Amino acid sequence: MNQISIRNSVATYSKTEGKVCMFKKGILLLAILVWSLALAACGSNGNRDTAASSPPASPPPSASASGESSGTPAGEALSGEITVWAHPYVSEEKASELKAFWNAVIQDYNAKYPNVKVKYEEIPWKEREQKILTAIASGTGPDVFYQIPDQVPQFANQGVLAPLDDYLADADLADFNEGALRAGNFGGKQYALPILQETQTLIYNADIVKAIGEDPAKLPTTWDEFNAWAEKAVSKGYYARDFAGAEACCNATLYPLLWQKGGDVLAEDGSVILDNEAGVATFQYIKDMYDKKWIPADSVSNKDQFPEFLSGKMMAIWGSGYTVNVLNEEKINYVIGEPLTDKVKATFGTVGMFVVSEKSKNKAAAAEFVKLLTNKENQEAFNKLTNYIPARKSAGSIHDGDEVMKKMTEIAAVSRPGIVSPVARTIMPKIQAEIAAMLEGAKTPQEAAGAAAQAVKDELAKL
Repeated sequence: MNQISIRNSVATYSKTEGKVCMFKKGILLLAILVWSLALAACGSNGNRDTAASSPPASPPPSASASGESSGTPAGEALSGEITVWAHPYVSEEKASELKAFWNAVIQDYNAKYPNVKVKYEEIPWKEREQKILTAIASGTGPDVFYQIPDQVPQFANQGVLAPLDDYLADADLADFNEGALRAGNFGGKQYALPILQETQTLIYNADIVKAIGEDPAKLPTTWDEFNAWAEKAVSKGYYARDFAGAEACCNATLYPLLWQKGGDVLAEDGSVILDNEAGVATFQYIKDMYDKKWIPADSVSNKDQFPEFLSGKMMAIWGSGYTVNVLNEEKINYVIGEPLTDKVKATFGTVGMFVVSEKSKNKAAAAEFVKLLTNKENQEAFNKLTNYIPARKSAGSIHDGDEVMKKMTEIAAVSRPGIVSPVARTIMPKIQAEIAAMLEGAKTPQEAAGAAAQAVKDELAKL
């Protein structure tokens, strides 16, 4: 969950960035995968250092894809220390279960590599990118950490990530979902292995749907249908949906609407098209939602409007499987909506992955940890606990019989992982700033879209 932003959240990766958000009972602390997945990302913080060991085992050395030895030591040959940074992928009510998961992973790892000390630390979603980059630059950063698809190009382009190719001969790459594995590939090198997939969509308060005279079994599928419901919701004193404009994560705000309108930030040839007809129309739609009071007045400055949904003031919330966890705990009567369509049916979905730092002094040990963390058994345990979608085909049956997760898995088919570019993360706060200026009345939608497009061009010119 950035990202799951993710919201990796709510993956407000994000999730899920992938934005994933952490909540106390009845109160949202801070809003991945964000896919999606990313994943989108925010949350409560906490530090948990853990090390476990058990009798040694001695697996055979890995081999490279060509069949030659990869140089990865086996069993007792690996030694030293690695630091793993991850995030709060669950609500506080399940924090102890997540801690137990990490303890079990570390114990299994030490059964294979008893001479490697694993230090685990949970870091908050908020400002995680800067925390990681600053720590790595100072030589105190993690050996293993979490990324989502729009982060990998940026971090790899800056020389922050170590390629994993030499360590992956025994990783059973064919078992990964193709799109999830591809999300960790940049410039022909595999920098990450995925552990989760996440998708985001509108989730409706079924009681409010009934209160406006509509049927929770017949949710909107198009912009026109949603717009009609939004007008009814406002007339009854509700907000139609959330729009966390201060979060600086377009994966949960602008991008899904932009894609549904048939637009994008970049064309296939890499040119900036954010201010084309579809882009300007999307900015106009956001302005209309604000002016018509479909979204709260604090959408310019608020990073998290989930409390309004939990308290029964909002018809729909942008969320993911993580959001579902919280709604179940809070006993909210909800229904999962389809991604809306204007020109295109699309939504944001992230992939949550683990990477190895290029600055790591123990890359082989770190890579082996990533491989074990993302194996079938750990994918099953992690995604069952967090309510994400496994990135391995062999783990795909864990949500059988769960209609909500079945729906989320179906939605993943029309999910996109954000803007995959080395500037993907740096452009988002600049774009959101232009949206804020528009909502405050300082710029027209066309002016805001144009300024946002120019900001993207400026960032690309720095590469």
